[in-house]
Amino acid sequence: MKKIAVFYALALGVLTAGAQAQSILIKGGKVHTLADMGTLESADVLVVDGKVEQVAPSLNIPADRVIDAKGKVVTPGVIAPISELGLVEISAASGTNDHAVTGESIGSAFNPVPAYNPKSTLIPFNRAGGVTSAVVFPAISTWDSAAVEAQRVFAGRGFAIKLNGEFDSVEAEDVAQKAYLGEAGAQLAGGSRANAYAKIENALNEAKEYRDNRAAIRLGEWRELNYSLADLEALQPVINGTEPLLITANRASDILAAIELAKTYSVKLVLLGAAEGWMVAEQLAQAQVPVVIDAINNLPISFSSLGARLDNAALLTKAGVKVAISGPDYASTHNVYLSRQSAGNAVAHGLSYEEALKSISTNVADIFSLSGGTLEKGADADIVVWSGDPLEVTSYPEQVLIEGEPQSLVTRSTRLRDRHLKPSKGHEFGYRN
Repeated sequence: MKKIAVFYALALGVLTAGAQAQSILIKGGKVHTLADMGTLESADVLVVDGKVEQVAPSLNIPADRVIDAKGKVVTPGVIAPISELGLVEISAASGTNDHAVTGESIGSAFNPVPAYNPKSTLIPFNRAGGVTSAVVFPAISTWDSAAVEAQRVFAGRGFAIKLNGEFDSVEAEDVAQKAYLGEAGAQLAGGSRANAYAKIENALNEAKEYRDNRAAIRLGEWRELNYSLADLEALQPVINGTEPLLITANRASDILAAIELAKTYSVKLVLLGAAEGWMVAEQLAQAQVPVVIDAINNLPISFSSLGARLDNAALLTKAGVKVAISGPDYASTHNVYLSRQSAGNAVAHGLSYEEALKSISTNVADIFSLSGGTLEKGADADIVVWSGDPLEVTSYPEQVLIEGEPQSLVTRSTRLRDRHLKPSKGHEFGYRN
């Protein structure tokens, strides 16, 4: 009887799972798979249970929902490589900011995940712009006198989110550790780039010492270390090569210093900024160091970026460097969706169209070991159906799917628009011109 009961239970489980399987068929769009299939001028995409099941020129398969994409463009969702989404709501209101801490810690142990707010108004706003995933990092402002006084160059641990607004939307933790070199590092470390470099070097040395003598250190049978055990534990995946170290640097000489640091300590390096990356593109390619850049940064806004130019992304890619494009630095959180505009500008200055699409999706996923970024069998169904060319500023998302679930494109902004355009009965007086 027990065997029969188990058999029926298993059979019921299979039937229930089958009954819950949701399928969506996106038909007739121009599909950029960003995978081996390349670009299909007219194709269908079948989504089953949150995953891409099939992409083909024509699929005559029944589905729970059919999306007509004829005349539209279908791509993987945009993945933001750098943001403070869910940690910052209003930059000028300190009570809404959870992206940084001060104290005796060097900062590497700081894990901002418990402060993450998936109901932030910035999440639906950027989702409506085609962003389906984002990497979220803590940050240190050089205007923070306490941080400068403490001479901290580590900001802490990054994590990845899906922009579905759900409480379980954290996709991955500890995707990278963030630290500062270059001009920002110098300001945070007492006034010199050399001191910022030394601080990162000292932290990595102690992390190695802790790794090799963990038991004795924990028993108090070792010399007193400069850094807390929590900080040194947080750096273990970095020195073991399983977690990237995201370092900010723009000046070419700072980039070379970061490459040397990564080589010395066998660290998996990712560069953020790299305004003068084109000057050392060959060295970056040889060291297999990917970069996250603001592709519309062409102004010498500091002495670290005197060599900034609009074809930076094209020159880096041509040399063999993996490039991820972020939104403009001034809007890297509130408007991360602008990364597609930056990618469009990169195309106008020599980057191939497909590489531009990869720079805001596939490459980001590869750099931070995330799911998504392609449309191929087994990939997360993070998909955007665009009204037109996604790198054109006049185009907009008509459908956004995250893990196969259609998402609302309503935002606080659209609600305010509708409230003023069509005031509800009894409220006309307050909204009249």
